Amino acid sequence: MKKFLCLLILSLILLTSCGKKEEKTALDKIIERDVLIVGVKDDSKPFGFVSKATGELEGFDIDIARYIAKDILGSERKIKLVPITTDKRIESVTSGEVDLVIATMSITPQRQYLIDFSEPYYIAGQTALVKEDSDIHTFSDLKRKTIIISLGSTAEKNIRRIIPTARIVGYKTYKEAFQAFIDGKGDAISSDDSILSGMIMDKKGYRILKNKISYEPYAVGMQKYDDQKLKNTIDVIITRMKKDGTIKSLKQKWHLK
Repeated sequence: MKKFLCLLILSLILLTSCGKKEEKTALDKIIERDVLIVGVKDDSKPFGFVSKATGELEGFDIDIARYIAKDILGSERKIKLVPITTDKRIESVTSGEVDLVIATMSITPQRQYLIDFSEPYYIAGQTALVKEDSDIHTFSDLKRKTIIISLGSTAEKNIRRIIPTARIVGYKTYKEAFQAFIDGKGDAISSDDSILSGMIMDKKGYRILKNKISYEPYAVGMQKYDDQKLKNTIDVIITRMKKDGTIKSLKQKWHLK
């Protein structure tokens, strides 16, 4: 009788285990949905912006997002691009609004506490943009000057560390920040060198300071998952893009260093 009860209990355990469905991973859900949802910038030329010719989103980050969609789902068209502002990048990931954020986002210890990052796909550095005839040539010249930044970026923290006497004015988007600078509301606008280059790509009368005050590794942001399946997949894709020359060719396409 005792032996029979033991066998019965063992059988029930095995049946319960077999009947239990494995919980789907974040990657499984993306594949099942057959659409990759990515948060991107629409005001950061040449990384993410709206083309005047087509009215569509395009840029370096957009191309990377499409490449990832093609690798995971078999087509770069199986993607939904969601424009987000700099200060909403983390929230869009943690809330589940998007699967990934590919939006000129640097890896920082503070952000790594909240979300996961892929391998870096681009290295930028923070500097400042001034008018051509300005007497500002280094960050030392910005002491007690007004510096414009985009809210939610790493720019403010870096400036407060390097030149604490500077006055900082923040705007929600890069477009608003640059317009404020044009309108004379600041002596300089500070951001990553690549973003500042995009702001003046088709404009004259401005120059970018030569010195940089930070190291900014851009990476793909995503939620923290116990299984790490999505992160590992993105890491493999980014690593392959570096090795096979895809990243290099995209840099050339968008005139990035």
